[in-house]
Amino acid sequence: MKTFRYFQPEYVSRFKCTGWGNNCLNNCCDRQWEIDLDKATYKKYQRIQPKEKAREITSHFEFKSDAGKYFLKGRPCPFLTADGLCGIQREYGEEFLSQTCATYPRLTYGIGKFFERSLTLTCPVAAEMVLFAEEPLKFEWVEVSDKIHSKHGRIAMRKTKINDVDAELVPKIQIAMINILQERSLSINQRLIVLCFFIDRLEEHFSSKPDIEGFTKLLATYNSEEFLAKQVPLMIESVSFDAEKFIRLIMEMFEAFYNTKEIRLLNQDRRFMDAVIKTLNIELDENNQISISKITANYNGLAEARKKFLADYSTFFENYLVNELFLNLYPWNHSYDLSKDLSRFLITYKVFEVFMFSATQNNLSDKKDLLSLLDWYANQIDHTSRLKEKIFKYLEGKEDFFEIMESLLER
Repeated sequence: MKTFRYFQPEYVSRFKCTGWGNNCLNNCCDRQWEIDLDKATYKKYQRIQPKEKAREITSHFEFKSDAGKYFLKGRPCPFLTADGLCGIQREYGEEFLSQTCATYPRLTYGIGKFFERSLTLTCPVAAEMVLFAEEPLKFEWVEVSDKIHSKHGRIAMRKTKINDVDAELVPKIQIAMINILQERSLSINQRLIVLCFFIDRLEEHFSSKPDIEGFTKLLATYNSEEFLAKQVPLMIESVSFDAEKFIRLIMEMFEAFYNTKEIRLLNQDRRFMDAVIKTLNIELDENNQISISKITANYNGLAEARKKFLADYSTFFENYLVNELFLNLYPWNHSYDLSKDLSRFLITYKVFEVFMFSATQNNLSDKKDLLSLLDWYANQIDHTSRLKEKIFKYLEGKEDFFEIMESLLER
């Protein structure tokens, strides 16, 4: 049997959907998501007998030429049965599931001669497995059979722009970044500061033809005890956090979730944005404006509470960061501009951090609340474009990576 080489978190092999049907905490079929259907599956539906049944099923899809795929017209899925199961699978078998449905929540990248696979945290089973693990997440190389690695197996392939030469370096770079994020002698923000310095140095090696010898020395340096003891403290001390710039950035990002003038959520679930408004004391002044200086003062006044919060949830955030870094193939998510891509990663995380801090300050802190918050936020990242558009717009014309870093990371 033919096999394929995969690099993945160990949890992928252990994952099993335990919430099938109405037992699911968050039925993915019952969400307001845009569900696509590959052409091969659409043609399979067209061949269903009798023809009237085929026409009935295909009537629920429309072709979008810009995407080259068919998409469900309605939400939630019209094939969802009363007992929370898939009517297509029940009547015709698992082989009739679309590629999207058959592979969720697994995401896969083809990188050179190998593949990477992980799980999106919009699945509550995956989220709980990842975020509440006490031990650092571990990664492994595995051989995946052709039965799984096939068009109707458990593979939803994402394209990358990484060339074959650089592809061989990717796992080594990822391990180095993961090691930085899992360095528990440092705070979460300190780890992110070190990660920024690492990416800055790494970008030098990718600005032209890769310097393999220099790259090897860079990895060895960042993995050494001497570097951790002597150089990392100097890196951390060199960063000067600007709280007002941070608040301006955060408020700009929050416009993806609510209307500034009316402080009104555009999403169905208000409680997480309401928690932020209450915690940061966001209110309109007599001129119907929001005072950045007042919000900054409120934020600074919460310094001790924020420090305790980050310490209490450091393992949770470590796991979140490691998973998101790997899941979205940072810092190669959008381009070969590694520092810009890492900036997107940092902003996405810091917005989530503010949401979670505000939630815990407003008694939304049990496991169910945190998983609900993560689900809501992950949906904003994975299934809508508003926040992504805000981040791209914010980074337009900003070339100073360390200035961006100092707007985000408080040592």
